[in-house]
Amino acid sequence: PIKAILENVSHHGTTRPMTLYWGGRRPKDLYMDALAQQWAAAHPGFTYVPVISNALPEDHWTGRTGFVHRAVMQDFPDMSGHQVYACGVPIMVDSAKKDFIEQCKLPEAEFYADTFTTAADRAK
Repeated sequence: PIKAILENVSHHGTTRPMTLYWGGRRPKDLYMDALAQQWAAAHPGFTYVPVISNALPEDHWTGRTGFVHRAVMQDFPDMSGHQVYACGVPIMVDSAKKDFIEQCKLPEAEFYADTFTTAADRAK
C-alpha cells in the first residue's frame, strides 16, 4: 500500500513533504531498500528513514535502531498537524496508533493503516 501511495505522489508531482520510516530486524531485511533510497534521491520533499531493531555487530549498522514507531515519535513529538499511513503486523500498527494518539497528539481520524495478517492471526 505504501509503495502505491508513493508512486501515485511521484506520478502527480506532489510536493507535500513526506517521511517514510521503514523497519527491519536487520539491514538485509529492509524490503525494497534500494527503491526507497531512489525515491529519496529523486524527490526533494521525500525523506527515507530506515530503522533496524536487531542489528548484529557484523551488520556494521550506523543508522537508526529500535522500534519504527518510536523513531517516528522522536522525530515528530507533535503530530497534531500530520497524517500517518502505517503498515505492518497488527501489534506494531496497534502500538503506533495508541502511542501517536496518546503521546504525540495525532488526531485519531488522521491515522490510516493496513495490517499484515497471516492465517494464524485470523484464527485467533
